[in-house]
Amino acid sequence: MLRPAAAEALDDRDLDDAVANTVLSEIALTNILFGGNAALKFGLTRLLRGEAGASPLSILDIGAGSGDATQRACRLLGDRLTHPIALDHHRASARLCRTGGITPIVGDVCQLPVRPDSIDIAIVSMVLHHLPRPQAVTLITHLDAAARLGVVVTDLRRSALAIAGFDLAGRILRLHEVTRRDGLLSIRRGYRAAELATIIADAGVGRASVHRRPGWRLVAYWRTHHADG
Repeated sequence: MLRPAAAEALDDRDLDDAVANTVLSEIALTNILFGGNAALKFGLTRLLRGEAGASPLSILDIGAGSGDATQRACRLLGDRLTHPIALDHHRASARLCRTGGITPIVGDVCQLPVRPDSIDIAIVSMVLHHLPRPQAVTLITHLDAAARLGVVVTDLRRSALAIAGFDLAGRILRLHEVTRRDGLLSIRRGYRAAELATIIADAGVGRASVHRRPGWRLVAYWRTHHADG
């Protein structure tokens, strides 16, 4: 099964705000039901395993959508998480994140407004498959430089069973037609584990491993050279 190059409706920053709001909210629901939140928890827990102390942590969520991944991190880290920031190119995303108590930034994931060593943890949750491969590699390179502690990447695992399952679930849940169409295309644009591992390795990160998780999800996490050094 080849990865299609077609763009999703949500890739268009000019998508109608009402539609974007609905789709982003429904994506948050599917992350609860189909393993997205569990995949992020797995990556964050593994990243922080064995870390001594309880120092404050800052998090940047790339392509944050409704902010559901950031909120999951807030619940997991509790008082340690002092300044969650969510970046997305949709105005609807900014409004949803602000309502959830998260600082939003409307911007381009390919032109990150962050300096090296400026955040503790970077999250890229179900975003990488939206980008052409060279941009995905560049994003990982920039985040590895920006994060003092580490990076967590979660994404979709390409599978014919996942496509059939989401198609059926979308009809049962009566998801918006854009959510269903984008979701099916997202799965087709997802990765095999080896493909995601190659992208991360090409970004200069040789210390990450990719894990298959329930719900046809992939998770990669690594501590940056700043943390190791």
